[in-house]
Amino acid sequence: MQARVYRTVRFRYVPTSATRDLLTTFKDMVNEAIRIGIEEGIRGRLRFRDRIYKEFQIRYGVLSAYPYSVAEIAWSIVKKNRKWGRKPIAKRRMMKMDSQNYRLNGRILSLPFKKQMPVLIPLDYGEYQRSILVDTSLKRGSVTITEREVIIAFSKIVQLGQPNSRTGVDLNEKSVVCSDGSKYDLSEVVRLQTEYASRRSEFDKRNPLDQRLRRKFAQSRRGRERVRQVLHRIAKQIVDTASAKSQSIVLERLKGLQESHHRGNDEGRRKRGRLARWPYRTLQSFIVYKAAWEGVSVEFVSAAWTSKTCHSCGRINRNLKLTEREWRCPKCGAILDRDMNAAINIERRGTIECLGEARPGAQGKDEAVKGNEHMTTPILQAETLKSSLRPPLNEPSSGSLGIQSQWLQN
Repeated sequence: MQARVYRTVRFRYVPTSATRDLLTTFKDMVNEAIRIGIEEGIRGRLRFRDRIYKEFQIRYGVLSAYPYSVAEIAWSIVKKNRKWGRKPIAKRRMMKMDSQNYRLNGRILSLPFKKQMPVLIPLDYGEYQRSILVDTSLKRGSVTITEREVIIAFSKIVQLGQPNSRTGVDLNEKSVVCSDGSKYDLSEVVRLQTEYASRRSEFDKRNPLDQRLRRKFAQSRRGRERVRQVLHRIAKQIVDTASAKSQSIVLERLKGLQESHHRGNDEGRRKRGRLARWPYRTLQSFIVYKAAWEGVSVEFVSAAWTSKTCHSCGRINRNLKLTEREWRCPKCGAILDRDMNAAINIERRGTIECLGEARPGAQGKDEAVKGNEHMTTPILQAETLKSSLRPPLNEPSSGSLGIQSQWLQN
């Protein structure tokens, strides 16, 4: 079985007067298209295009490819802002072009603008971007240009085979543990987030009234980018290991973090802030799209009771505290590492068929936060409060993510 998968690759470039003029013109066209669409009640991307096609070519002196892209962006902004009840407007300078409307010769991106006036953008890239550009098996898609970056979409065909086994991934604040014995350190992420949070706090204390400097400091991306680099590296290691061993990946479905860790639940402000910054969803999204690119299947299962259920006999240790990282099963006497035990239980809840024999596993439904025995705000769905707090009896159906044809970001 085959599937086409997508990913986007970012390139840095040095803005020039030509690129600024290009982005400003595109932004003006988008806002004008939005104004026309609202005044005339136009709905739909194709109707936007038909209305502005000839008029914008004459008014702005651009080539015919621009009204198509402007209509797509304008309609997406109108839909999004209508949903949130806000006035639709394009605030940032950016543009988008389909694959047939630009050229990429080596590191030079050539964009059409006005007649006989193409805009040439030299791209800066490293080894990773270079490996993508020289790979002849990849097909180029659309390009998006912002004031700092050029983002190009690529796609390829991957073979989908049946995995030999599964690997469960247990996410913790300072580590990632897999059921095959692999362990990855996340303490660098915690250190970076704490460091930049402290810097922001000290800055606010020294400059409580300087809104200009506060906005400038808030727009800094250095802290986020450094955290993302660590997460990218760990996600790649997990996916590469699973691909080499022909494994599918089983991730835990974490829910209710904001509801469980809120003000007034007897937790300190620092702990609540630390958990609010925990980038578990970002790491999971990186694993998903990198796995799709490599043809590795991914599925999500419930995280409930994975740490407190003995993977040997299935006994639930209700009295297990969050500070106990190793415990002895009161029924069978097995010595269990909390994180490895959870990873094995997550693996056993997977439903993707494997060539190897799957082991039976513990069962459960979604809990508010994995490992939090003090659930202050239970997440209720179709059950009563009493049934949501007791250990579940039936194994839930897990949503298999697998390989999807969607735009995946790097």
